[in-house]
Amino acid sequence: VAKKIAASTLTVDQLVDRYAALAALVRPTPMLRIAPDPDDGVVIGAALAAKADLIVTGDKPLMSVVEYQGVRIVGISQAVQLIGTV
Repeated sequence: VAKKIAASTLTVDQLVDRYAALAALVRPTPMLRIAPDPDDGVVIGAALAAKADLIVTGDKPLMSVVEYQGVRIVGISQAVQLIGTV
């Protein structure tokens, strides 16, 4: 991680500030058990509250949901492909 931060030519504070500018605090929408892991309901609820288009994850049980109320659940490589077409 230290090498990646150094390669960015930004300080840690600058990186945190840039991520913070992209972030929004949301209260997850209460969810029924949709995913195999009940803890994944919070992830889906947060995505719905944030009006997200995608959940990007490597969590296979969460990925088994595929889509919920317009929020697609994809892996990293699929997200990169989708974002590259925007």
